Amino acid sequence: MVRSKVRNLGDLLKHTLGEVEVLEEKYKFLTDPGEHYGSIMLAVDVTVKKPGETKEEVLYLVAKILPASEMLRVVFDVSVTFKKEINAYLNAVPAILRFQKDNNVPKEHEFDIFPKCYGARLSLDKNKDSVDDDAAIIFDNLKSYGYEMGDRLVGFDLAHAELIVRDLAKFHAVPLALRLKRPDVFEEKILPCTTKNKTFDQFPEDAKKAFNDSIIDGVNQVQELEVYLPRIQAAINKAMTVPPNPPKDPFITVIHSDYWVNNTMVLKDITGKPVKNKIVDLQLITLDSPIKDLIFFLFTSVINDVLDKNFDRLVRIYYENFLDNLKDYGIDIGLFSWDVFEEELNRVAKEEFYHVAVMLKPIFTERGKVQHSLEDFQPSDWTRDDLLGPRHTKKMKDTVLAFAKHKWI
Repeated sequence: MVRSKVRNLGDLLKHTLGEVEVLEEKYKFLTDPGEHYGSIMLAVDVTVKKPGETKEEVLYLVAKILPASEMLRVVFDVSVTFKKEINAYLNAVPAILRFQKDNNVPKEHEFDIFPKCYGARLSLDKNKDSVDDDAAIIFDNLKSYGYEMGDRLVGFDLAHAELIVRDLAKFHAVPLALRLKRPDVFEEKILPCTTKNKTFDQFPEDAKKAFNDSIIDGVNQVQELEVYLPRIQAAINKAMTVPPNPPKDPFITVIHSDYWVNNTMVLKDITGKPVKNKIVDLQLITLDSPIKDLIFFLFTSVINDVLDKNFDRLVRIYYENFLDNLKDYGIDIGLFSWDVFEEELNRVAKEEFYHVAVMLKPIFTERGKVQHSLEDFQPSDWTRDDLLGPRHTKKMKDTVLAFAKHKWI
């Protein structure tokens, strides 16, 4: 049974609906244990009506609230990340949409890649500028429209991957164009939601060790990978001790930083063809190279055989859509020639190996191994020895061999 609730939900809905009376609220967990950690996600069915009217309406919503575990609040730096996400939905996205309208962007390039946000707050105290237990963000429940999350243990097929990398290119290109064309707007509306937050350095030492050991243990289970072990250990050591390189112009833009299967939702038509995609979970967005998101998505979230056969195709689709979106704003795409892009790809992919490899642990945790909901999270949900299985080993093998083939490790 769900213990978490959103206090004064009607007040949050005013942002979009105006004055409404909340008649009934029904809560359940949106995701199963082991699918999500940075916040508690609740499906909320809300019955409302306008004051003085008799007609009732049921809204199918999602409430994002702080994790109950103090450890998770520290690890995910919620005092920073929750504020970033609220800024993204209430300030950055509207500014980008206005920028597109001012530039008469064609419909197919519109920034329609996020769920509708009904309202958000840091606290019930409107004068407070820090996050507390009443912080919440309210969205459309995309599942009520037919959107589905993929299977993290399988990954996406080619049709899904093509649709998603097109949207990812748009997600990166439009803020980049805004940065170049309207730096004043970018600084005022976009920068606040890209503040650097603490991440892995906040992990307890036993959890940090468990995550890093998952890489070495996965490699050690495949004799073919033994030759790469010194390079992999060097990549881990570097990630633990050396600050990442700063992003380089001209590619600096807003990136998601955590874009994998569970952070995107896809709508299919009656034939099963994927036709529309929504990007979710903006709490870790920052300024960096868009290649980080591209590499991370491809190597965590696309079926191994599909990626092996279609890597070049998917990168090209991303690149061409990236340029097409930039053209809408009169950006000099000569700055982004294929040679320059390929150089950026090879530079950034080397730095992204550790991020991909370490995140394969939560992504490929066997279903059913984590029993606790996020209201009752236990550190052992990250550190137990029995969480991973043969699918993690296979994914680690394919990932290492692919990075080695491209000379990225």
